[in-house]
Parts: sequence; C-alpha cells; structure tokens
Amino acid sequence: MTKEEVVKLLVLIESVYSNCIFKDDTVLQWFQFCSQMDFEKVFAKLKKHIRKSPFPPAFSDIAVFYFDENHFLATLQEWMAEECESKSNKRVPLPAWLTEYSPRKS
Repeated sequence: MTKEEVVKLLVLIESVYSNCIFKDDTVLQWFQFCSQMDFEKVFAKLKKHIRKSPFPPAFSDIAVFYFDENHFLATLQEWMAEECESKSNKRVPLPAWLTEYSPRKS
C-alpha cells in the first residue's frame, strides 16, 4: 500500500468518526505497518467495520496480513488417507481377555 492510500484510509476514518484525530506519530506508524498490505482488502475491512461499529477501528481491526502458502493441510490429508487405506484391509485381532465378551470371533 502506498502512503497516499494510507492517507485515504485515515482521512475516511477521521471523517466518519468525528472524535478521532490521528497524531503525526500514529500516521507514521500506519505508514510503516500498511506498507506490506493490499489497499483493496484493507479498505473492504474498513467499510465493514464502519457499518457495524460506532467506534474508530484499531489497526488490528482492519489489518490484512499475507501468509506464506502452506501445504501442510494437503499433506496431512494425504497421510490420513494412506493410513486409512492401510488399516481398512487389516483386521486387528482382539486381545485374549476381550474375546470372551465380544460377539466378534477373532
């Protein structure tokens, strides 16, 4: 996000919430934090916040952070599928103490 886009966000916040006025230090911090964010996504979250809240947003309310793509879930699902396939064909024998009480015969 560019500095001009950050200023647009802050001006919108100040215009909607009349009791909110940003100090210079706060503006500089917003410049720093918003540099890695997508303006359109942050703006969409800000509009949603304005619709539902009578209070100005904290930075965390409208921030959109990027995350590295992670394939862990897909890998985990593959492992679980393999494990289910390997166990589905094998029948685990009952322990000797349980065979007496089970309707299943070894």
